[in-house]
Amino acid sequence: MLGRKVLSDKYVTKLYNIFEKKNWKIWEEGDSSVFDRFCERLVELESDEERDLIIELTNEFLWIQSNMYEEYLLRAFKNLFKSEKWNPEKEKSIYICPLLPPRDFGKQKSSTHMLYLCQSILLRTYSEFQEKQVRICETPEILKEHADKIGELILIDDFIGSGETALECLEYLNFVNVKTYIVALVAQEEGINNISSEGISVFTAVSRKKAITDVYPEEEAKEKIKKMIKISKQLQAPKGMQLGYASTESLVAMIKTPNNTFPVYWCECKENSHAPFVRKGNIKVIGSEKKCENQQNF
Repeated sequence: MLGRKVLSDKYVTKLYNIFEKKNWKIWEEGDSSVFDRFCERLVELESDEERDLIIELTNEFLWIQSNMYEEYLLRAFKNLFKSEKWNPEKEKSIYICPLLPPRDFGKQKSSTHMLYLCQSILLRTYSEFQEKQVRICETPEILKEHADKIGELILIDDFIGSGETALECLEYLNFVNVKTYIVALVAQEEGINNISSEGISVFTAVSRKKAITDVYPEEEAKEKIKKMIKISKQLQAPKGMQLGYASTESLVAMIKTPNNTFPVYWCECKENSHAPFVRKGNIKVIGSEKKCENQQNF
């Protein structure tokens, strides 16, 4: 393994144990595995104190890989359907739409990938998907055209961080008398609270706290935050993202790693720098000219 040549056995062993515990693959089909890149990232850090912090946090890291999406989606929908807030109208249809703000219209986003899973055979085992008409809209723009037909609206995404995206989408839709719910595979508690304050319920398979601020005693948290900011600056993380976008302090990777996650896990801004859960923009989807113009590296 690449990491063994430059990383002390102590950290290789600690990282190996985490991968084993979480059932993450050590070996991959490609030339550089997630494990290898993780070792390289630990080597980039300036001190063992920093490495210890990242190892400690990684014990709580959640990686939802593509083959796990349906399982988590079913759990999230189950939480919605068993809620007292779920009270569907008999005469109208359930509408499902990706959770997209206007700034993301035309982009290839994770929320649009979720739409195909909403046609799942396993979802059809729920009575709501057997007895009701379900309509799946590809964009909020299309959804607006059907506003008078909506009985219940389910806005869907794989991950909710600060809740900013959801609030922008809700503001765009501006529905007044439509029962609206948000379903996500994983959501930060902060984002759930921000959305709930607007009267919209969020249902998720997993909710997550801020990885440092909400977990450690105040003084210890402050010291760890300082270390993480130092690490992020060392890695030349984008401005304002030293603790993840909107200081979300997330420890989550999905098919694509949210930028709400600490940059140490995904940032490759420095030359010859390698991150385990990379999200750099070298892989893009080519669509219409409008879509291409809207693509971003971060």
